[in-house]
Amino acid sequence: MANRKRTVTASEVQDVLNYFGKCPICNHPARAWHITARFDDGGVESQTVAACGGWCGWKGPVNPTPMTGDTAVLTQGQSMIGSAAASSLPAALRRTDVPPLR
Repeated sequence: MANRKRTVTASEVQDVLNYFGKCPICNHPARAWHITARFDDGGVESQTVAACGGWCGWKGPVNPTPMTGDTAVLTQGQSMIGSAAASSLPAALRRTDVPPLR
């Protein structure tokens, strides 16, 4: 069963409100989202990703270390199930080159 392909049964996207990181390419401010995925085998994985707010289009995984307080301040999540999840993601995260959740 080691090669069994898992299926996402539910996912949630939350804005990280106190993330004040900058793009590593062009130094514009970046926005961050915390994404959680639940799988049909009961597993749960999450990752924080950020996207450039400027012109370069960078996006990638980031450490969720906030600039204020000890923990990330998250919005109430948007729950998504199935194919509707992809269209509900923030536009910057819809491309397929975003790394998989770990």
